[in-house]
Amino acid sequence: MESVEEPAANTIIRIDKLGRSSCEHCGEVLEVSDFHVFEEIQCPACEGVVTVPGRFGNYYLLNELGRGGMGTVFLARDAQLNRQVALKVLNPKFGKDPTFVESLLREAKAAAALNHKNIVHIYTFGQEKDQPFIVMELVDGIKLDDCINSETEQSEMGWLDVMLQMSAGLADGERKGVVHGDIKPANILMDEGGTAKLSDFGIARVGGGSDDKILGTPLYIAPEKTRGKEVDARSDQFSLGATFWHILSGYPPFPGKTSKEVVLKRFEKPKPDIRKFAPHISDETAELLMKLMENEPDDRFDSFDDVSAAIENVMKNFERRNIENERRWYRLEEEAKVQQFLQQKGMKWMIACGLISLVILYIFFRWFI
Repeated sequence: MESVEEPAANTIIRIDKLGRSSCEHCGEVLEVSDFHVFEEIQCPACEGVVTVPGRFGNYYLLNELGRGGMGTVFLARDAQLNRQVALKVLNPKFGKDPTFVESLLREAKAAAALNHKNIVHIYTFGQEKDQPFIVMELVDGIKLDDCINSETEQSEMGWLDVMLQMSAGLADGERKGVVHGDIKPANILMDEGGTAKLSDFGIARVGGGSDDKILGTPLYIAPEKTRGKEVDARSDQFSLGATFWHILSGYPPFPGKTSKEVVLKRFEKPKPDIRKFAPHISDETAELLMKLMENEPDDRFDSFDDVSAAIENVMKNFERRNIENERRWYRLEEEAKVQQFLQQKGMKWMIACGLISLVILYIFFRWFI
């Protein structure tokens, strides 16, 4: 089996080429040795378009799902269990660092122990050709960074529900001593049933970001992390708040042209108010986000259980206002109907009185004059 180097995530990943592969449409065996991995070809039997797969250890790589600072995620099929998975192959440079590999293995084991519906489950971890990889649950759906739109008014109640799901998953990690480290829209997946799942749990914090001195994504990173201080679950609170600030408004809370400029923005006063960018957002949601995004960890919530309780309270108030508004509109509608009825009744009475008056006048003039 020939081994080739495929460019991915600004580096090179070593993938084995296949000599033959089956058409995913009709099952026809195809000669693919002359084609590049992930090249699209046409099946001569059914004329369907087929993507040429590659092989990475015990996994067939079917397509590329996305790239990031740590590596590339592929749609893959487990050759032993015959199931589709998400396979994250990390940049080869990480495999040359024993300290990194040891740290990644430790975090992967801790994250794999998490079993929560709002966390993408980690199946296994290993190395192939000196390249660390992680095998994860495959989530059919969308990433939240595809949902950010500054031109469309976002559904506050719907996103609060997604935020609550993330808080529930993070609370489970907090109870088990696992910190995510890089919460951002691209790490939140929504399946077709509306369930939100957080990926890279416990793994992201051992990787590098776009800045050698700053781990994580500058747009959402907690202030204490930029200062090189120890982080905990409260750091994830800040990133969660910044993530949903961006999703609800369509604008990043700390814009800037460079990582350094973005990081320094979060230390400016006054703190950004989402209502300036999204006037439709309620005061309760705005205040919730601002508390999550306090610069000092001690000024945030004590735990993610408290965050969940706060989100639920905002949602209950939101529902209560909607019910009150519906009742108010119903009362106004009923009052309008009554008023219309009375006006119609009054008009009919006036017409009847007028007709009676005309009849009386007619009789008077007919018989007495």
